[in-house]
Amino acid sequence: HIYFPLIVIFAALSLQVLSLGADVLPEYKLQTPRINKFTILHYSPFKAVWDWLILLLVIYTAIFTPYSAAFLLNDIEEQKRRTCGYSCNPLNVVDLIVDIMFIIDILINFRTTYVNQNEEVVSDPAKIAIHYFKGWFLIDMVAAIPFDLLIFGSGSDELIGLLKTARLLRLVRVARKLDRYSEYGAAVLMLLMCIFALIAHWLACIWYAIGNVERPYLIHKISWLDALGDQIKKPYNYSDPSSGPSIKDKYVTALYFTFSSLTSVGFGNVSPNTNSEKIFSICVMLIGCK
Repeated sequence: HIYFPLIVIFAALSLQVLSLGADVLPEYKLQTPRINKFTILHYSPFKAVWDWLILLLVIYTAIFTPYSAAFLLNDIEEQKRRTCGYSCNPLNVVDLIVDIMFIIDILINFRTTYVNQNEEVVSDPAKIAIHYFKGWFLIDMVAAIPFDLLIFGSGSDELIGLLKTARLLRLVRVARKLDRYSEYGAAVLMLLMCIFALIAHWLACIWYAIGNVERPYLIHKISWLDALGDQIKKPYNYSDPSSGPSIKDKYVTALYFTFSSLTSVGFGNVSPNTNSEKIFSICVMLIGCK
């Protein structure tokens, strides 16, 4: 019976928070600023939904851009794109839609209010534009440029892959917004796990790119890709460009290697053989130590 008053108080506080009462909302949300009909309040439901949509697109970009740059930009895929055009590859169409959404996001940011240092909502279009120009405009603009469409057909796979990674700059904005969840232990743990998995994914793409670029120039075929082909009975036949392990085999093996190296529990069944592979492995182990 002694806990009954505490339960009542806790329930009342919970209802107050869930209902977003007047004393829970920030002061600027209680104001009624005079804004243009084309101006968007930064705390409006539309802006909240839009921010979540852009966050999902950024996550897609963070996962598929390095994968596409490392695994999908090869000579055979390039020949197919040249034969049937840019739109024949579904990933190209999705990337184009993502670029369009990022460009729309830039336009929305030019019309979205913000809170100044005095905790006042700024709705003047000129001040909003100046604030955005001084802030995230450059990063958002570089991340929204469709480099692969602009230089399509140039034949430079390495250049396309390198320029497409500029989209990852938007992760800087996401990292800043995630600071608000730092006080929740479960959220921090989940974020750390996701960041660890994302870093392992990026390193797996780099690990494959090193082996793929270096393999044709090796006198003795000792690359980890050659070792993988011999191990799973899918050896490379240099007279047949389509021979060797599949993309699925190579990605899963590369991801397995980076996870085992980051956690320092490698079993040696996937090991670096060339100097470039060994140097990269040392860097991965140093990252894992931190």
